[in-house]
Amino acid sequence: MKKAMSILAATVFCCATASAQKVIEGTSGNYSFSITKEVKPPILSIVEGSVRFVEPGGNNVIDAGESCKIVFSLENTGLGDGTGLTLKVSATGTTQGITFAPSKKLEALKVGKKADIEIPITADLSTTDGKVTFTFKVDEPNGFGSDEKVIEVRTLKFLSPLVQVVDYLVTGGKGGSLVKKAPFDLQAMVQNMQYGKAENVSVKIFLPQNVFLLSGKQEVSIPELKPGEQQSIVYSLIVNDLFSGNNIPITLKLSEKYGKFAKDKTLVLTLNQQLASRIVVPFDSTVIVPFPIDTGSLVMPVDKNIPESRIPHPERYALIIGNEDYSSRQPGLAKEVNVDFAENDARIFREYAVKTMGVPENHTFLLVNATAAEIRRELARMSSLAKQDEGKAELIFYYSGHGLPDEATREPYLIPVDVAGASIREGIRVSEVYGKLSENPCSRITVFLDACFSGGARNQGLLAMKLARSAPKEDALLGNMVVFSSSSGEESSGVDRKKQHGYFTWFLLLKMQQTKGDITYKELGDYLRKTVEKETTLAGKPQTPQVMASEEVVPGWETWKFK
Repeated sequence: MKKAMSILAATVFCCATASAQKVIEGTSGNYSFSITKEVKPPILSIVEGSVRFVEPGGNNVIDAGESCKIVFSLENTGLGDGTGLTLKVSATGTTQGITFAPSKKLEALKVGKKADIEIPITADLSTTDGKVTFTFKVDEPNGFGSDEKVIEVRTLKFLSPLVQVVDYLVTGGKGGSLVKKAPFDLQAMVQNMQYGKAENVSVKIFLPQNVFLLSGKQEVSIPELKPGEQQSIVYSLIVNDLFSGNNIPITLKLSEKYGKFAKDKTLVLTLNQQLASRIVVPFDSTVIVPFPIDTGSLVMPVDKNIPESRIPHPERYALIIGNEDYSSRQPGLAKEVNVDFAENDARIFREYAVKTMGVPENHTFLLVNATAAEIRRELARMSSLAKQDEGKAELIFYYSGHGLPDEATREPYLIPVDVAGASIREGIRVSEVYGKLSENPCSRITVFLDACFSGGARNQGLLAMKLARSAPKEDALLGNMVVFSSSSGEESSGVDRKKQHGYFTWFLLLKMQQTKGDITYKELGDYLRKTVEKETTLAGKPQTPQVMASEEVVPGWETWKFK
């Protein structure tokens, strides 16, 4: 017995010198004993500066309906591996709708190693505005776990999106009308009208029997729409002869991530309706929002809210031409030769002519994609009207489309849609336009030319051959004439695709809108030169508008007004 006791004492003494010990207690026969056992503990700590809050929205907030996480690095600087580790998490504060795992088993962490740990957090739609405080630590069975860490994060209540069709535009058809067997385009604008982000948006088009989709997808997917963000979708459609009735109901079904914050829309088109019309679709909103969201529109700012003059001008006449589609009239031409938005230029200028400049509606003559014969016919009509008014007439001529110089003479030509670039002498000489307008005495003649005559173009040149750009010859102006032109010398005349107008026409209409037509010719000329030159220089293709006046009106033309 004494021998046994001495062995036990020796064991206790030996183990007492170890760097770490564990006491083991027990019994043996009639004796109780305790033995110290050497252990190699881990020392666990959360790496300083490693704690981060990560969320997809970029606002460092837990948004309702969002999944996010807290991440940190755990390191072991002890003598042994960390095993049996458990992550413990708790939260206080605005915890409504916040879900996380309060306990999670971790893998063993070897001596000298680090591990990246994540605490996943989800917030459902019941989450409210406030702050939530998370406290977390890593426990180790022998008491060598990490210290607690605390992180505070803001929470935000759910803001719902509202996805709907806010505007649509119908173009094409035949002769400006929606008729059977003539393709037409439907352009719809989808917008998120409230303050939650809309995700996984889907737009599906449903057509009645005997109406067909020529191009465009039946279902369009939009990954996300931020508050107020818009997306335009274009469908090319056609109606066959078997379609019965006059009304064509077209339904756009909309959905988003949550399945309840999107509104379907049925658009009812009518056979024989005039196209290129713009219809603003009103939207419903019952949510009080912190700042207004402007309803998107396919109509550009200068195309609406056109000021109306109360002063009629029965002596005024306007011939307005928009030549956009050259490829349809000339087989073999690519669509790139078309003059983008020339038709829109002309149609909206006509509205300003009637509403702002006081031209009687039946005194305005609009030609879209005009041939040489049509242009000459309408020029003759303008001359005849001037003759009948015995010197009192005021003539307005507007042209948006291709222009080219004669290579030999440098004489500038307007190019009708049925005239090839290689045969420009079949076009309309600018001097012919001036001559016809001034053929009979007029009190004033105003010409607007949104075209260049250097061989450049809005898209690509009309000529297949390479044409060296050159400054066109300037024609002498006749009668009481003032000409506003969009560019000078060898410059081309460009288009602003976002605004859907030529630069020159956009700023012309904008100034008319701002001043309600109460502006002198000189003020308008100075404004156009300054704004168009700056805007096109920023775009990398500078153009410098010009104003030219005949000798008969110098210097009096500068004080003329449109109102």
